[in-house]
Amino acid sequence: MESYRISRVRPVLGPWYDSLVDVTITGGVISDIQPSRGHADGDLDCDGAQLWPGLWDHHVHFSTHALIQQAARLSPDATMAGTLDTVRAHLSPDVTHLIGFGFRSSTWDEIPTAADLDAVTGRPVALMARDLHSLWCNTAGLGLAGLPGHPTGFLVEDEAFAAIRHLMATQTELVDRAVLAAEREAARLGVVGIVDMEMDWALAAWQRRAGHRRLGLRVVAATYPERFDDLLGLGLPHGHEVAPDVRVGPLKIIADGSMGSRTAHCVDPYPAPLPHLPHGRSNLDRSQLTELLVRAHAAGLHAAVHAIGDAACRDVLDAFEASGCPGSVEHAQCVPPHELPRFGALGLTASIQPAHQIDDAEVIATVWPTAHRYAYPMRSLVSHGARLALGSDAPVAPLDPWLAIHAACHQPYRGEEALDLATALRASSHTTLEVGQPADLVVASAPGAVVATMVDGRITHLQ
Repeated sequence: MESYRISRVRPVLGPWYDSLVDVTITGGVISDIQPSRGHADGDLDCDGAQLWPGLWDHHVHFSTHALIQQAARLSPDATMAGTLDTVRAHLSPDVTHLIGFGFRSSTWDEIPTAADLDAVTGRPVALMARDLHSLWCNTAGLGLAGLPGHPTGFLVEDEAFAAIRHLMATQTELVDRAVLAAEREAARLGVVGIVDMEMDWALAAWQRRAGHRRLGLRVVAATYPERFDDLLGLGLPHGHEVAPDVRVGPLKIIADGSMGSRTAHCVDPYPAPLPHLPHGRSNLDRSQLTELLVRAHAAGLHAAVHAIGDAACRDVLDAFEASGCPGSVEHAQCVPPHELPRFGALGLTASIQPAHQIDDAEVIATVWPTAHRYAYPMRSLVSHGARLALGSDAPVAPLDPWLAIHAACHQPYRGEEALDLATALRASSHTTLEVGQPADLVVASAPGAVVATMVDGRITHLQ
C-alpha cells in the first residue's frame, strides 16, 4: 500500500506537541510519527509549520450558506430604512429578482411588511434574516417564495423555513455549483467535515452529489421532521454511511425561535415583543417533542434539538430525559445555572456557535435584560460534564472554525466562560494527532493560515 510522508511539521497537541516530526500516512491513516530527520524530503515538506487535526463545523446550513455567497448582503446593524436603501442600491436595471441576506429586525421600532418593499420595487424581493428565522418579501417576492397572498409579507419560524426551502428547491443547478465552490472554500480554511443542518433533505442531496463526484469533505446530514418518515423508511441508524463520506445524521428539531427575531422561547417576556408573542414562541409542546425523540431513539437515531431561549432549554432537556434519546442541544444559548448539570447527567452534547457572541454582544442585554446573565455558558457546560461541539450556523456566522475557536477562547460574551485552546480544539475536531488515527489533517503556518488540508489522507487544499 502506497504511503505519503509529511516532513518537518510541529503538532499543536498530543504526545508530539511542538516537536519537529515526520508523519507517514498509509491507507488514509496516520501509520507512523517519528522525530524529524530535518530533511525537506517529504511528499509535503512543511518547514516547521503547525500540524492540526482536521477541523469540523458541527452546525451549518451548507446549501443555504453556499447560495448566500451570491446574495445581496444586508447589514444586521442597519435600520429598516437603511435596509430598504441597500435593496434600492442592488436593483440595477438587469436584476430580475433579488435575494438578500443579513438583516436583523429585533431592534427596529416597526414590523416590516410587504408594502414597505413594494414601495421600493415591483420586482420580486425575498430577504432572509441573519438568523434565518424570518423572511421579508414584497408581494412579487411572496410568489417567488411559494407563499403568494401572505397577509403581511413578514414570515417567521415555520412559514419562513418553508419559504426558504421553496427558494432552494427552485435553484438546484445554481445551488450545486455554489456547493462545490463552498466545499473548496471550506477546505481552504482547514475544514474536513460538517454536520449539515440544511432545511431541505440534506441526506438525499449529498448522496446525489457523491454519486457524481468525490466530495471535498465528510458530511453528517441531518433530517427534519418533514422528512422523518422517509428517513425511517430507510431503516438506517445514526452514523450509517450511505455514500462515500456521507453519513446519516440526527433528527433536527427546532424547538423555538431566535433572539434576533424575538421568537426564542423565554421565561421572562421581551421588553418589545412581536405581536402576540410576549415570551417568544415554542414551536412544539413538550409532548410533541418527546414523541419525536422517542421515535428517533427507537430507530437507532440521534436528535439535534435547537433551543435558544431559557424556557426552550428547559423543555428540551425534559424531553431528552423522558425519551432517553442521545443527541445534542443546538445553540444552548441561554442556560440557567440550575439546568447546567442536566447536560452531563443525560450525556448530551452542547452544540454552540461562539461567533454568535460577537454579533449578539451589542443587543443581547437589550433583548434579554434578565436572561443575558446566563448566555453562552461554554465553560460552565464543560465543567458540568457536557460534551461540547463548536460550529458556525453558517450562513448566520461565517463558516470559519478559526473564528469559532478564537471567539470561544478570546471573545466570550462573559469573560469567565472563555475556553482554553485544547478544549476548543477538541470541540472542533473528531481525531487526534496519533498513530492509528484517520489522516484528517491541517497544516498551517499560523492559526488560520492554512497551507494544506487532508481528508482521509487525500489533499483537498494545497496553497
